[in-house]
Amino acid sequence: MASLSNLVIGTAKLIFAPIERCLNFNRNLDENVKILKKLLKELNTVTEDTELRISAEIHGGTMQTEEVKIWLDDVRRIKNETEVIEQKSGEKKFLSRVFLGKPVEEKVVELKAFLRKGKAFLGMLKSFKYIIIGGGVAAGYAAREFNRQGLKPGQLAIISKEAVAPYERPALSKGYLNLNPKAAARLPGFYVCVGSGGERLPPDWYKEKGIQLILGTEIVKVNLGLKTLISAAGEIFKFQRLIIATGSTVIRLTDFKVEGADAKNIFYLRELEDANKLVETIKMNQNGKVVIVGGGYIGLEVAAAMRINDFHVTMVYPEPWCMPRLFTPTIAAFYESYYENKGIKIIKGTVAIGFNANVNGEVKGVKLKDGRVVEADIVVVGVGARPLTTLFKGQLEEEKGGIKTDGFFKTSVPGVYAVGDVATFPMKLYNESRRVEHVDHARKSAEQAVKAIKANETGTELEEYDYLPYFYSRSFELSWQFYGDNVGETVFFGDNNSLSPKPKFGSYWIKDGKVVGAFLEGGTPEENKALAKVSRLKCPVENLDQLKKEGLLFASKF
Repeated sequence: MASLSNLVIGTAKLIFAPIERCLNFNRNLDENVKILKKLLKELNTVTEDTELRISAEIHGGTMQTEEVKIWLDDVRRIKNETEVIEQKSGEKKFLSRVFLGKPVEEKVVELKAFLRKGKAFLGMLKSFKYIIIGGGVAAGYAAREFNRQGLKPGQLAIISKEAVAPYERPALSKGYLNLNPKAAARLPGFYVCVGSGGERLPPDWYKEKGIQLILGTEIVKVNLGLKTLISAAGEIFKFQRLIIATGSTVIRLTDFKVEGADAKNIFYLRELEDANKLVETIKMNQNGKVVIVGGGYIGLEVAAAMRINDFHVTMVYPEPWCMPRLFTPTIAAFYESYYENKGIKIIKGTVAIGFNANVNGEVKGVKLKDGRVVEADIVVVGVGARPLTTLFKGQLEEEKGGIKTDGFFKTSVPGVYAVGDVATFPMKLYNESRRVEHVDHARKSAEQAVKAIKANETGTELEEYDYLPYFYSRSFELSWQFYGDNVGETVFFGDNNSLSPKPKFGSYWIKDGKVVGAFLEGGTPEENKALAKVSRLKCPVENLDQLKKEGLLFASKF
């Protein structure tokens, strides 16, 4: 009897076991399909990143393995199979769902294995909440503002082609070129943010704040849609928020195929590495002959630095006077006379059309368009710069040679900001969009962008950027500052005798009966502040002759 009972039970189990398995498959199907969809979504992300990795390896010149290619092919297969399963799982027929149960369980296991392998391929992928691309002045000031606003360790990375932490770039054309050890500017002395009177931020500061400095790293490809950057070495960086602070690059004479422009000892000054090479060459050619090609900021500052180093200096530029974008003929005449009194020869109204070199390939002469040849042991070229926006072409709206932004430095792509030289922004004071290449704007725009990012995250309000253009320079014993806009009539005042022991003079720019700009050489901090104020307020002027008589006194009334 017992054996008969056991036989019945055994038979029942055999009959009902498949039914039970079917019921279990049906019950688990919905849950497994949810897991399947979640895994498939994650697999899609890993697949995109892996494809980017392959693209990065192509850029970096590293070898991509056959295994990765096979994996990608298998991913396409498994995605197609999964889509079929998802479609059938939506059917209400019991048997259809039952037969799907086991394949779905198996597909879940397979997807998990594929994810593990895909993630193993992505060892070079690094993700950050915030990335600043570019390691110049703007990057340093942005980092400081992030820290002020509240930043968790590991959230921010600065990716820079240069091998050093952000520094005050203006030092390169001034104190850095001085051969006097007591007067020479050297790191760590001019790390940001000392240029604006703030604390110095050496590499240890970034480490203490949990900010990753990724130095000596060139980004060669950007996909803003995928929020991904790829380096020349094949590294992949993902971001949630990006600040473009790539700055500018110098215009080179080789760009125009100038004869002999690739000779040795022809220098351009933009980065610390450029300055280091120039300093080494200065040391090897002391009391030699230097030709400065260009009469702008770099030209005037480097000419002064080289003369202080006892070099024979000649400046060459095509314009009728130096700094023509800012200086009036009267202002320029003072500086040209002052420089000549210091022993600097100035050749205006012609350009360099070629260079002579010796058998070692070292420059020995600058050939001018007017037929003259100027002897040279060293040539420094300062003929302008171009904003570095190539990486973002076709991905962002552009305007006036830069990346178009709003008053918060937001670009046309959500989560992407542009600051400094590359940004074309609305200048409220003049009701027009402009692009400004100057360190003051680089500092302030970087801080504004970070404030805007944080305001967006917290839902707080922030005033739009309201910038007053500001430019300055120092050379020899001279120091000038300019505020506002150099348009309209000019009213000159003061002593511009280049032989005066302490020359002090300036100019106002008047448009529609109001002061829109002001320049001052030799001013005190209080006087410069007063000129900035009248330029911002656009103070009214009733009589130009009276303004000339009053000079600085006019500004002190407001």
